[in-house]
Amino acid sequence: NVSEGAGLHADAAYLQEEAKEEAVPQSSSPQTDEHLLASTSGYMGNLIGKNIDKYLIQSMLGEGGMAVVYKAHHTIMERTVVIKVMHGWLLSNAKSIERFMRECKVTAKLNHPNIVTVYDVGLINDKAPYLVMEYIKGESLADRIQRQGALSFKTVANIVIQICRGLQEAHNYGIIHRDLKPDNILLQDKSDRPDWVKIVDFGISHFAKGGGQRLTKTGRMVGTPEYIAPEQLKDKPVDNRTDLYAIGIIMYEMLTGKVPFEGESAEAILMKHLLEEPTPMVQHKPEFKDGTPFDEIIMRLLKKDPDERFQTATELRLAIEQVASKLRSGRS
Repeated sequence: NVSEGAGLHADAAYLQEEAKEEAVPQSSSPQTDEHLLASTSGYMGNLIGKNIDKYLIQSMLGEGGMAVVYKAHHTIMERTVVIKVMHGWLLSNAKSIERFMRECKVTAKLNHPNIVTVYDVGLINDKAPYLVMEYIKGESLADRIQRQGALSFKTVANIVIQICRGLQEAHNYGIIHRDLKPDNILLQDKSDRPDWVKIVDFGISHFAKGGGQRLTKTGRMVGTPEYIAPEQLKDKPVDNRTDLYAIGIIMYEMLTGKVPFEGESAEAILMKHLLEEPTPMVQHKPEFKDGTPFDEIIMRLLKKDPDERFQTATELRLAIEQVASKLRSGRS
């Protein structure tokens, strides 16, 4: 379809430009003292060792296009927390502030063991918004895959079952994550259970109402190219099944160390989501020549038509639990 292809090219170009805009400060004007508290780049160290309200900033954990993430200490409750502070150079961007505050409000609504807990929100000098969350000792699923490569069948089942539980809680509230990926899945160290899942970053989530929610008022897509569902590219309504498509990508990646749709550009990857079937896992893992216990589940999750996928996170969880039961009994 020529018109669909042209639209996808435009969306791909937009996604790349939006990423550039988020990665580069929009102004090179001198920073005021107030701005320094929420700024980045050369001003990174200004927050470390300082107090934001009752939180003592201890170290920086990471940085993204929207915010800087710090490890901090609650000076009254004597506990470690994570503080996500919006970049100072984004404070003049109403759209960015709206997205950041949406994450605060959405995540605060959710109370589930597999979703990161929000403790507090606030403003630095009445300007820079910040979000306070529980501190998760562990690593992201992305880091695990990068460090270890392909994961065992039992580990995949354990992680996906927990993702499904957390997602079902969000979906029950009509909240669709829309950017589920290994970077947004944390694996917490627990003495009584390894790899306790915590889902994070609901920054581009939407409330599904009346049969689904379109991406944006302008129809521009939002998400990460490797994990984005076909309906997100076509500006069709998204719903809980959009998140399930992302789980299919994540499962494939956990099993092979690779994503099913690769390309030299975001545009090439997006075209494959729309038009091509996933690369057979055996091409990445020759030992899968006889298949894996998850093949049927993954292929169903990656259907282009949402109606052909699993319809709820609970339905998917039950299917994974059946596989897990067979793995425990040695019948896989």
